[in-house]
Amino acid sequence: MQIFRWALVFCTLIQLSGLSLAWGDVDASGTWESTYDFGPVQEIMTANIQQVETNLVGSFSVEVRPSGEEYSGIIFGTVEGNSIKAYYLSVRDLGGDDPVVSVSFADGKLVDDDTIQGLVYYEDSDLVEMPGFEYEATRV
Repeated sequence: MQIFRWALVFCTLIQLSGLSLAWGDVDASGTWESTYDFGPVQEIMTANIQQVETNLVGSFSVEVRPSGEEYSGIIFGTVEGNSIKAYYLSVRDLGGDDPVVSVSFADGKLVDDDTIQGLVYYEDSDLVEMPGFEYEATRV
């Protein structure tokens, strides 16, 4: 519940700061799927996104292969023209003393009605960072 409060605060701050820009013809609402390969590990993400004017809100779930582990989180972001900026927030209990909080920022472009391409940046509370890597999400 705490995560949802922080997401609401973040979206409110975006609105108050004037970062909300003109709403275009782009509609990112829907279910999107993307696959990420990290050596022998593959993550398949399904994101359910709702667009309200220039704001994005939603949730995502990830299946990790071959372990079968799953995790999920929330999405919030903005749309400007065909540019999409989204933040993915997840809290995962990996059996340690503290949960791992991860935030991924996706900077993308809607290249057609059913495809988003861009870069993902990742950082977590264990100070693990990944520089921008390419992604492609497909509307399902």
